[in-house]
Amino acid sequence: MREAEILARELGDRRRLGLVLADMGARLRNVGDHRRAVEASRQALDIARELGDRGLQIEAKYRLAQAHFAGGDLRQATSMFFETTQAFDPAPDPGALPDFFEAWPHAWLGLLFSHLGRFNDALEHAEQAMQIAERVNHPHTVMESHGALGGVSLERGDLDIAQRVFERGVAQRRAGNAGDPNLLSGLGYAYALSGRLSEALPLLEEAVRSEVSISAMGLGLAVRMSRLAEAYLRAGRADEALRRARSAVELSKKHQERANEALALRVLAEITALGNSIDAPSAGKHYADSLALAEELGMRPLVAHCHLGLGKLYRRIGKRQQAEEHLRLALTMYREMDMRFWPEQAEAEVLELG
Repeated sequence: MREAEILARELGDRRRLGLVLADMGARLRNVGDHRRAVEASRQALDIARELGDRGLQIEAKYRLAQAHFAGGDLRQATSMFFETTQAFDPAPDPGALPDFFEAWPHAWLGLLFSHLGRFNDALEHAEQAMQIAERVNHPHTVMESHGALGGVSLERGDLDIAQRVFERGVAQRRAGNAGDPNLLSGLGYAYALSGRLSEALPLLEEAVRSEVSISAMGLGLAVRMSRLAEAYLRAGRADEALRRARSAVELSKKHQERANEALALRVLAEITALGNSIDAPSAGKHYADSLALAEELGMRPLVAHCHLGLGKLYRRIGKRQQAEEHLRLALTMYREMDMRFWPEQAEAEVLELG
């Protein structure tokens, strides 16, 4: 791509340069260089606006939104993905973009809205992505749409739905010899939360081994490691869980993936709080760091998970008042977002307080 950039500049071909920069933004994001991905995508968008090229504008804005998402700027990414979906009305000139492209920003919006706790919006966009993907019958896009719809259901706690969607996606993946670690990780994590650990672990381990990219379909390697770490904890393999969780935190910091760092810190806190030997001060700090990042980025489901974790930690070390405050706050947030699975856990913890 850098060779192509040099040629386009030497030729003075602005449109080809814009196409190269947009694609370079995608490749840089894939290897975790999100700062330079933003720079390349923004240059592509400037060229597209200069030329008045609608197709290139849509692609460049989409790539820029992806880079913002990867870096954890969820609000900016949401705005840009939404603008990208709106740009298809009216549709760009025939041939400006492949017919499956319209599904992509809807799929990413589904994932984004679920991170923000806006599940009705998330489902609307994920289902729209699926409808477009199935209509144009593009295998890769169909798999990505399964990843988005499964991801939204998983984030909300609709584990049965998430499993069915991910199972369909994984079956298509196996049949087509195509790789998508997001599908494997999503299905494995849904199995883990449902208690199906013997089925979960091989999928989660395969997803971490995948070399498709550092950041595939909005799900970075750090998140795939975090999910594996949590599954190891549930399986009683605390030492492996701790090692994976620490790696997830380090990787997310290295690539400046702030949303993924927040997710990894919560898992590290869980392991520190519930592993073989409790370290309450460290667990409390990890929860506090995750909570601060989640609140800053607007990740309301993660905020609720942190309050649930803190409530469980305080109950375990005998701080009843603090435990009750955090548990009731988590329960309120889960109900406000109409989340499933986790409210029952919070209610059970409240009952344990007596």
